[in-house]
Amino acid sequence: MGQIIHQHPKTALVVDAITGLGVMEMPVDQWHLDIVIGGSQKALMIPPGLAFASVSPKAWNLIGSTKSFKFYFDFQKERQNNTKGESSYTPAITLVVALREALRYIRQLGRENLIENAGLLARSTRAAARALGLKLFAESSPSDALTALCAPAGIDSGTLIKEFKKNFGAVVANGQGEMKGRIFRIAHLGYYDFADTVAFIACLEIILKKLGLPVELGSGVKAAQEEYLKG
Repeated sequence: MGQIIHQHPKTALVVDAITGLGVMEMPVDQWHLDIVIGGSQKALMIPPGLAFASVSPKAWNLIGSTKSFKFYFDFQKERQNNTKGESSYTPAITLVVALREALRYIRQLGRENLIENAGLLARSTRAAARALGLKLFAESSPSDALTALCAPAGIDSGTLIKEFKKNFGAVVANGQGEMKGRIFRIAHLGYYDFADTVAFIACLEIILKKLGLPVELGSGVKAAQEEYLKG
């Protein structure tokens, strides 16, 4: 898509990378991505409230020639203020300070290692789910940012989420909209590591066992450990 759109000077390719940024390789220039938008609350590991955008020379030309009315956000206005080290409006200073620490951590860890960590956690979770007889919501195209699992037949996913919170103090996300009660979602972003994932899987086994499902304790953890040892 990038190669095709790059051939059309009046068309821009805009990518919502709020979840994907920091979880997968994203060669912006090589893929001809004109505008890539990110958010602070995913792989950057800080609260929501900051947004980021990379803008290509082609996109700047389009922005400069557009006549559409701008009020909420104006790239040109922000660019002009950035040259003076300022923002157009009052910035969220506390989040900017937090961002500095998060970026320092990512720099020490290495961007490639940050991406690989999410991939390892995702692969381990998927392997554990299969070992426990749980169905992946996106079997053919899973994400490394999070894993969505279908609730076992006859069980509302909200029941699993309540058990996690009540017994283990763990917060697990429900499905949204029409998928509420049908799936639950496990994140692999940012500070999560393999120990967190193994603990989650062990707790999930206990919950499924208590709900009367034919689960062999340790089978999911073993599958995750085997995935880890593959390197």
